[in-house]
Amino acid sequence: MSSRTGATRPGSESCGVGKASQEAKKTTVSSTGSKPCDAMMIDNSTTPSRAAPRLAADREPPSVIDAGRSVAVIAVHHIRANGYTYTGGAEKYICQAVGSLLDAGVRVHVGYSGTSIYEDLLLRAHPTQLTVERTGWLNDVLSGDARLELKTVRLRRRWLRAIGADTLFAVQQAGGGSFGASLIAARSLGMRVVSSIRQSPTPLPPSTHKRWFGCVPSPELWRRRLLWRRRVPAWCCDAIIFNSHRVADAHCMTYGLPRHRTRIIYNGETVRDPDEHARGKPSHIASIGRVTKAKGADVLLDAFAKVADEHPDSHLTYYGDGPLIPELSARADRLGLSDRVSFPGYRPDHDEIFPNIDVCVQPSRRESMSNSVVEALARGIPCVVTDVGGLPETVADGETGFVVPVNRPDRCAAAICRLLKDRETFARFSRAAGQRARKHFDIHHLMRETVDTILGTEPGAIV
Repeated sequence: MSSRTGATRPGSESCGVGKASQEAKKTTVSSTGSKPCDAMMIDNSTTPSRAAPRLAADREPPSVIDAGRSVAVIAVHHIRANGYTYTGGAEKYICQAVGSLLDAGVRVHVGYSGTSIYEDLLLRAHPTQLTVERTGWLNDVLSGDARLELKTVRLRRRWLRAIGADTLFAVQQAGGGSFGASLIAARSLGMRVVSSIRQSPTPLPPSTHKRWFGCVPSPELWRRRLLWRRRVPAWCCDAIIFNSHRVADAHCMTYGLPRHRTRIIYNGETVRDPDEHARGKPSHIASIGRVTKAKGADVLLDAFAKVADEHPDSHLTYYGDGPLIPELSARADRLGLSDRVSFPGYRPDHDEIFPNIDVCVQPSRRESMSNSVVEALARGIPCVVTDVGGLPETVADGETGFVVPVNRPDRCAAAICRLLKDRETFARFSRAAGQRARKHFDIHHLMRETVDTILGTEPGAIV
């Protein structure tokens, strides 16, 4: 049974996925409220309630490309930790991918760990087409499925057989290593297996260069185990989706992943018309994302201190939660900038905040591809980013914004100042940003490509 009234998965037991899901130890609710079942009801305590214009159960299922296609999606969303909200690009991508599979007429079963993010999709989809289950396989440090233990692989096989899907789509975390056992289990069942990796690889510890008896090189078995924990699941995949060329290359070089199975599909966004971003003199700088050292939040404040001297009407806003907020707030106060630097916290209403932003800055130390930068470009907002991960593939340096070195607040400040002081340059970059987004980051084209890759269909088979 699904997490909604009347949604029973064909081929499953009367209480959802049956014994294969009992390892998750879930607390569940049936549609009648009389007894628990294995399919997890959506966690309304952690998602905002909103009225649905029409219940999904009242709708007819969409026309199906292939009535036999069924995809199991596995993901993890530990989006709240230590009082902070970390909803970001991964959650957005998962909802986009699942929604596109539903639009293609595919039957989808989602198994997730953490907090549910599927409320809107459950309201939108027909109950027989989408079911959602909290498996609880991965804890907040993402352990539980990465170790390639035979017992775990057997449990995942039982779960996948009970689901009855022909394809597994795993949205990875932990640098691409969170669902190793599930990928192996799916391959052993003859399923199509697709993995999506959206983070830069975790660097391997350096070799110790030890020698036995002073002459025989140490085999360094611990290092070999680390490599094979990534290589074996990767070789089980029919395709591995990355969101930038640079990150794909880094994974292939670090772990020896099969390069011929990689697919590059950028993050996507709905492109706005250019006239939607008409504004006066640029002055509002913003960063959207976690307020952490990895995102370079401290570098941005140092850069803004230099910008503030040249542009007394400028203002900086951090849209996001994170552990650096108290430190940065205190530093802004010491710099005499407390009235020009604000920390409103996490804001899900991007359509409300982007019209107030003139320049989007992402001075990350570690990044794959920033959704907030793609969103900014799609709204005609010039961006300043660092030369890490896929950010240089997002922003065309000197055309739609600037790419600056990592940990260089002076270079970051100079780029921001150039956009703020020259209206002609700003207007030219703004127009070019929208054009680049339309050409490279159109969400409809990229999601069609994603569905084609997941299902293994020919490009253009899905319209």
